[in-house]
Amino acid sequence: MKRGHLRQRHTRHCPRSASGGWEPHRCRGTWEFTVDLGRAATGERRQLTKAGFATKRDAVQALQRCLDEMQGGVEVETRITTGTYFEEWLASKRSLRPSTLKSYREHIRLYLKPLLGHVPLRELRPRQIDLMLGDLARPRAKNSLSSATVRRIHSTLRVALNDAVRRRLISHNPAQYIDLPVERRQPPTVWTPEQVASFLSSVRKDRLYALYHLVVVTGLRRGELCALSWDDVQLDRRYVRVNRAAVELGGRIHVGPPKTRSGVRTVPLDGLTIEVLRAHRLRQEAERQAWGNAYREEGLVFTQENGAMLRPEGVSRRFRNATRRADLPLIRFHDLRHTSASIALAAGVAMKVVSERLGHSTIGITADLYTHVVPAVARDAAEAIAAVLRPVPSTSTSESWRDVGAEAPKDHLDKLNQEGS
Repeated sequence: MKRGHLRQRHTRHCPRSASGGWEPHRCRGTWEFTVDLGRAATGERRQLTKAGFATKRDAVQALQRCLDEMQGGVEVETRITTGTYFEEWLASKRSLRPSTLKSYREHIRLYLKPLLGHVPLRELRPRQIDLMLGDLARPRAKNSLSSATVRRIHSTLRVALNDAVRRRLISHNPAQYIDLPVERRQPPTVWTPEQVASFLSSVRKDRLYALYHLVVVTGLRRGELCALSWDDVQLDRRYVRVNRAAVELGGRIHVGPPKTRSGVRTVPLDGLTIEVLRAHRLRQEAERQAWGNAYREEGLVFTQENGAMLRPEGVSRRFRNATRRADLPLIRFHDLRHTSASIALAAGVAMKVVSERLGHSTIGITADLYTHVVPAVARDAAEAIAAVLRPVPSTSTSESWRDVGAEAPKDHLDKLNQEGS
């Protein structure tokens, strides 16, 4: 059964033949197609008509695309706009991390909906996305978006349209065909080991000294430190279990799983760090007794004086003030994590081990972040390999021929020839 047919839309200006009929080969009227969608539950016949094609060829191609989409189960009759779809999509995202959902909302509200929201979802094409991203990346009078921000906006769009494909609203994702500019990642700002030692010495009497020490030796994220529970710190077994993270959004603190699946991890502890944490627990116990019944017992390792959870932004602010007092180069609190990784790699710790301690989803992320350290590590590795392969000079005259570049003694070669014959 034929499911679609074409028709040219004639007007009174279209030429007619002598017999009064239309002359399609001379007519400039637009083309349309109609597709039979079957019958509704009420028995009513359902059809889809699309018009406005300049040529018959355009109409044929559009009809074929429509039939192919129907064959794949796509809801071809939907008339939802991209903007409406974005709103419905956001409302369906109930299991996302609060920070991820906040990022999606901002990208859609500020960029995607204003620039693409008017386009029918099924008519969204790669060229429109290309133009939008190009406009966002183009330097403007006041604010211009960095390539990293443009890539994140594109990522939000790609994720949203992937869901539209899974829901059979569109047959393919037009955002996957976009060529994005290569993001040239700047190496993170880090402290030298000497600067780290100077900072830790300057904050030794700070009640959060153990927090600073722990991030330097383990590379835990700020939110992971704020949500760390004593139940997850096994001092006798010498490890910390990371399975929660705190995020502050709109003045409220949300606690959930770490940033990625690999963020749930076990990080071994060294002897010095265990001593630091034991001393911190004694200090915390003294604060608990001083506050009495007003103390908020939440079982957290790092807290405010009354036991309440630390605010992540408050930790960063406190770190900045401590850095100024120590007269050290200003870096972000997150850069302590980068500092920890850089020092570990420079010390010869394997990239795989560093990646697991940081909770990166792939070792490639670690290698990409710390490319500034990799050349030095690679040179050290090359020297170590060469040292193993370098021949050891022999003190025996009879075997001195084994040295590189030396010739074997003639009598020894004669002996080998005799044995071979």
